[in-house]
Amino acid sequence: MGHTATRWGATLAVASVMLGVSAPASAQLGTIRFDNWLFYQQNFGDTGRWQYRPRVFIPYELGGGWVFTQRADLPFYDTNATGPANPGGGWKFGVSDFMIEEIIDGPDVAKNFRLRGSLRLVFPTGGQAPFGADQWQIAPMFGMNWRLPDAWNGVTIAPFARYSYGFDAGSPGVTTIRSWTIYPEVTFGLADKWSLVLYPEQGITYNDRTHKWFVPAEAMVVNRLSKNWEYAVGGAYEIVDSNPSYRWLVEGRLRYYFE
Repeated sequence: MGHTATRWGATLAVASVMLGVSAPASAQLGTIRFDNWLFYQQNFGDTGRWQYRPRVFIPYELGGGWVFTQRADLPFYDTNATGPANPGGGWKFGVSDFMIEEIIDGPDVAKNFRLRGSLRLVFPTGGQAPFGADQWQIAPMFGMNWRLPDAWNGVTIAPFARYSYGFDAGSPGVTTIRSWTIYPEVTFGLADKWSLVLYPEQGITYNDRTHKWFVPAEAMVVNRLSKNWEYAVGGAYEIVDSNPSYRWLVEGRLRYYFE
């Protein structure tokens, strides 16, 4: 109980500091986005998992084309997968691992081409499997954003890669994470306010301990309903599962822009 309380205390303390940090006086607050993600995934072993993941992005324009964005996620699971936190395997609800991420987008280094990087910190608030990884994680990311407004109805190529490094496991026998996740994200503009996005959320994973891959195919259709509201629906299906994660999943996102 004490260990759990310490985890939650550390999480709330750091979250309060990070989300409450004042931007530099010269920074301009950008458009805040609040995402509501809902997933259902079918796992190997005939188990399933519902996930609700609220997510917030708070951007600050720093001048000279630089943008700093604070991101925070808090996932909630309902699953019948077995693990130390659910040995019976019946459907059980729980909080997963809280996450914050500091994102920097640079100015254009060529026409419509910019680089981006981030640092993510994952807190072990979910505890043991199947709700959490039972370890702290740090994950640097590097990527790019290339806009092609004259191609088709507009195309944006925004691939990035993230390396996750787990440490300070909470329980004996937990294998700390060492993995790459690659997102070959591409957005295609469609008619009116519609777009098609490949790999917006489910990445290609390489387990650096087992040297095995998990490769899904993922696509989402996005519609901007109004100035403030946007929704997206899609799914993913595994095509290479030497490092098994899930068989398939369906996903939806409802986004609100605070404009």
